[in-house]
Amino acid sequence: MSFLLVGLGSIAGSLFRFALGLIFSNSDAGTLAANLIGVSIAAFLLVLMERRGITQLRWLLLPGFCGGLTTFSGVTVLVFEGTGNGALYLLTTAVLSLLLVILIIPIAKKIVPVRS
Repeated sequence: MSFLLVGLGSIAGSLFRFALGLIFSNSDAGTLAANLIGVSIAAFLLVLMERRGITQLRWLLLPGFCGGLTTFSGVTVLVFEGTGNGALYLLTTAVLSLLLVILIIPIAKKIVPVRS
């Protein structure tokens, strides 16, 4: 069952990523947006699932949807074959992703109550 949930979530995440690619004409910006949105959603979901005891959706949403939305392979390609600012792009992606996690987890802990 977990295999099916990851697959379904991955399809949805990949389609969302594809839609972002249509919105952003620049693949650098589209990949960065997809990764930052995916990291933000995953950080919030981790807190939500922990505090609310949600385990059934974990496979669908985290490795499924968020895994399908984000892409390390896309970052890697852009680092080596992108606009020539590969190291800066990698640093920007990593730093912004970490900052989002640092910001979102405490916020989520404040707004998501622990299930009693």
